Formats: sequence, C-alpha cells, structure tokens
Amino acid sequence: MEMKTIVKKRTVAEDTERENGSEDCETPTGLNIRDETENGAETVAQGTLKPGSPIRPLVSEEEVRKLAERLYGIIVLEMCELDSYDDRNFMIHADSFVKNPILKSVSTNGYVMKIANSLDSSDESFFYAQNEIMLHLNKRGIKCPVPMQNIYGKYHSVEKLGQLNHVVRLLEYIPGKVFHGVPHPDKLFYQAGQFIARIDSALKSIDKEMVVKRQSIWMMENFPKLKDFLYVIKDEHHKDIVEQVLDAFQRRVIPNINEYEQGVIYGDFNEHNIIVNKKSSNVKEYEITGIIDFGDVCYSRYVFELAIAMAYMILEANDINTGGLVIAGYSMIRLIPLHEKEILRVAIAARLCQSLVMGLYTATVDASNQYILSSQTRGWNVLEALWAESDKDLLERWNSIAEEYLTRSS
Repeated sequence: MEMKTIVKKRTVAEDTERENGSEDCETPTGLNIRDETENGAETVAQGTLKPGSPIRPLVSEEEVRKLAERLYGIIVLEMCELDSYDDRNFMIHADSFVKNPILKSVSTNGYVMKIANSLDSSDESFFYAQNEIMLHLNKRGIKCPVPMQNIYGKYHSVEKLGQLNHVVRLLEYIPGKVFHGVPHPDKLFYQAGQFIARIDSALKSIDKEMVVKRQSIWMMENFPKLKDFLYVIKDEHHKDIVEQVLDAFQRRVIPNINEYEQGVIYGDFNEHNIIVNKKSSNVKEYEITGIIDFGDVCYSRYVFELAIAMAYMILEANDINTGGLVIAGYSMIRLIPLHEKEILRVAIAARLCQSLVMGLYTATVDASNQYILSSQTRGWNVLEALWAESDKDLLERWNSIAEEYLTRSS
C-alpha cells in the first residue's frame, strides 16, 4: 500500500496475534549503495527531503545483531525485519539464558530495534523528544513503547552505517494486534477518535520547544511542497485531483492557518500504529489499548491531527461515513470549532494525497519496497469519492452520524 501508515509500521505477525517473527524475513535489497550514500549525504546537508534522495539505512542482519550485543548486551535469539517506510526496524528476541550486563531485565515480549533514516538522524534532539514523549504518555496511562537505556545510559545513540550516521534505539515491544485487519464495529472507530484526542490532551503538558523545529514533508503545513513530487503520478486523472486539492489547501487553509488551535500532536494516527487487544479471551470484540511509532510528533494544528486520523480510519473502513464516528469520539474530549470542521474535507484529502504520492515516490527510490504499493487502487478510489463530495453535505452527514451514534450509545 502506498499509504505511509501501511509502510511505516507492520508488526511481525499482523495476521496472527502478533506472534514472533517469520523465518522468511529478508533484508531488503535493490538499492545502489553508491547512489544512496551520495544522494543521502546531500539530503542530510540540505536538511529536507529532496526528490530522488534515498535515505534508508544500509544495514545487514549481522550488523543488527552486533549492535544489539554491543549497545544493549542482547544476544539475539530470533530476529525479523519489519516493513518500514524510510527507516529500518527489526523485531528481536533476546536469549534469556544469557546474563545481560546492561538491561536490568529482559522483556519476554521482545524488542524493536529502530534504525532511523539519515535525514531524521541529522537532528538528535528530535529523538530525545520522542523518548521523553513515550515516557510521558506511559506515566499518564497511555500504553506505548518504552525506550531502553543503552550501555551509555542513553535512550539512543548515533552509529555510522555505511557512510552515513543513523540514530539507533531499542524499544520494548507491545503485545497485541494492529488495528488493521481486525473486525471493525462502529465502536472501534469511535474509540479511535477518543484515543487520539486523549493523546493530544496528555501532550499539552509537553514543552513545545522539544518539537517546534520539526520539519517534515509529512507535516500538514508542508502539504504545498508535495507539488515537487507530482512527476511520479502517471495517471493524469489522479494528478488532476491532487492539483485540485493542492489549490484548495493553498486558498482555504494556508491563509487562515494561524486561526487553528495549536499544540504538540502525534501526527500519524493510522491503522498500523494503533494497537488493539481482545477485551477478554472468550470474546471476539477488540478495544484500542496502545499506540506505537512517534516519528511524526510535531507542534502543529489539532485540526490536522483529527484530519489525519479520519483519513486513515476512512481508508481502513473504505467508507467515507466512518468520519462521523471518529468525530463522535474525538468531540467527547475536545470540542471541534466550526471553522475547523469547515476545512476537514480539504485537510483529509490533503493527507490522502500525501500518502498516495509519497508512496509512489518511495517506490521509485527503493524498487525493492513494493509493499508500499499494495493499496494504491483503494486509496485513489477513496480520495476520488471524498473529493466528489461538497463540504456542506459531507459535514452535515458526519455531524448526523456522530449525533446518532452518541444518542444510541447513551
């Protein structure tokens, strides 16, 4: 799937109870090492993603094993690489029979070693912020990965892999399933809206200065920069829709950007970052229990947070009306001002455009990562259906669905 969410995080066994990894995992290949090194170095120097610049880490499984032992005292018993957008993530299980001189105790659930891309790794302060935010949320009852301290007593280190520097971290693995693929009653989409609002509420006490400098092509404020990547769209109809959304965003959102309430947001609430578990062993109903992947945390607008969540929930349900259920849950914690509601359709379309176009772009840079293209058809169909609606009709329908659900639930 081209969606950033699908690519960016897939657990080891999302089709099962997220059990331990597969023996069939292979290290992605197909990138020209010299080109990646030279283009990646130029991208890091410029501090922003430029078209044609590969930034994924070049690392072998053997190197990962050595990093785990040297930095965390872990003798790797099992390992499997997880699908990732532009980082490299490895699920690992430690040999519990080997005494660990660094970690106080070994997690039976395993760990995820995250090796960040060269662009993000150029700003260590952002990883400091991510670690602080995860610890902060855990203390407030929101389940998310806990970072492990390495041999230096730090939650991350910078390691030279190939010719580039990459930030390396080890996070405790959270058991459960990802939201994608489990049964989706209305209640689960309602919970999704409520959960992302809870996260933002908890993040209000985080110092914005930790993330205020964060700049990424994925930040909604930077959506106009997507025009630099439109060359990857071969379908003229699709390109026309994206250009229309870019125009609408430039006219209706950017001029009023300072009117929307700001705060530290999670920034990537998607179906592969949301962890669910069964309410009890003898029932089939799932509930949201946690969140993973904090690579898009930033200081932004709350309306963009809501739009991102709605975009991915609509995509998962393949039903535009699902947006009303997300609004119902979100509004139980944060009141959505009318001027924010009025740009939701444009903002949701913008996020879908980002995901679709950047998915196509990534496929041109890394031909081996075909997983990112698995849902192009569905994504474009959802975008086209959304864009065919009017703001007024769609908002009225979402409001009606939200009111009906809340009335029914009460």
